[in-house]
Amino acid sequence: MDAPRPNSCPTSPALAQLTGLRFVAAFAVLLSHLEFLGADPGSPAAWIYETLFRQGYCGVSFFYILSGFILSHAYGARLATGKPRMRSYFLWRVCRIAPLHWIMTLFFLAWLATAKGAVPGPGTIGLNFLLLHAWSPDTTVHYALNGPSWSLSDELFFYAAFPWLSRVPTRLLALCLVLGLMLVTALAVMAMMWEPVYSPRLEWLFYVAPPVRLADFVTGMLLYRTWQQGGGRRWAGTTAELCVTLAIPAAMVGFSLLALPMPLRWQLAYLPLMAAAVLVFAHGRGAISVLLQGHWPVLLGEASFALYLTHRPLVTLAARLWGGDPAFAPVLAAMLPPVCITLSIVIFLLFERPLLRRLRRRLRPGGKTNDPAGGALKAWQPS
Repeated sequence: MDAPRPNSCPTSPALAQLTGLRFVAAFAVLLSHLEFLGADPGSPAAWIYETLFRQGYCGVSFFYILSGFILSHAYGARLATGKPRMRSYFLWRVCRIAPLHWIMTLFFLAWLATAKGAVPGPGTIGLNFLLLHAWSPDTTVHYALNGPSWSLSDELFFYAAFPWLSRVPTRLLALCLVLGLMLVTALAVMAMMWEPVYSPRLEWLFYVAPPVRLADFVTGMLLYRTWQQGGGRRWAGTTAELCVTLAIPAAMVGFSLLALPMPLRWQLAYLPLMAAAVLVFAHGRGAISVLLQGHWPVLLGEASFALYLTHRPLVTLAARLWGGDPAFAPVLAAMLPPVCITLSIVIFLLFERPLLRRLRRRLRPGGKTNDPAGGALKAWQPS
């Protein structure tokens, strides 16, 4: 399959359904952080959390795959022609993910200082601000301050690698992906033999480490090239969308009940399912896609970055204020998502979107916004 041609790139509005799916992935990540539901191990709430909600971390795989797809859509052909210039590309991508991350980092630092908590050292804070903290295998570094922000560190790595990856021929890129996944699988098998129980270093290697998660991003790039050539269009419809929609939560429950080893579950097991979801919904031929293209699903998708970065402090604060009564845990879990979603929409409308517009005007000579990924589809991810 040849590299995509500049004149074959469809318009972003045709992919609006993928924006709606971003909210679903961010919401799944939110559910995975409702740890207090497991306070009473024998309760139905604890069972639901352990077998379904806790598996919501798989939303990260969706975000990374979607990131590779959308960056290929927005920049692949343009970078090959030199427009935008590399400097503008990097500045645009940093502006997309960094400002809200920096604000949330400052919020956590102020919170810890006020509460007289353990404030991270200068090195950890510096890595966090520079979005380099995912490169450290130390959990007190890559999960420091606002935990979910580790994925932005991976994203920054993807952004830096993309201009070069986009020039790799499809067959060679696919071969590199297959070899990379074979290597990760071999490492996972060895890890399960040598270290059968959970360990933080295994979580970093198979869930956080940027080079390993690059496989998700490259998968998205290859899916875009497949989609651009019409791959999967014949069977992409309502039935396929419904099957994928049901298969993902079914897999989440199944992997949990079967106790699938975590080195396989953190990335490898969910990658094919998330890849199928991106390709099926990219065609937008089914009834679910029509629903996702509505005003509210798109707005929720646009606010998903704010939801992803702001939900953790609310959940942590609620858990600390919670009296510890297991009977109240489901009530708290029902109250938190609407609050987090409402806050994310407010932040997006009143802060994030206006700030991004101002930043893009300053970065673009003549004051014109020219970020191809700055409309309804934004490749932030993690995400």
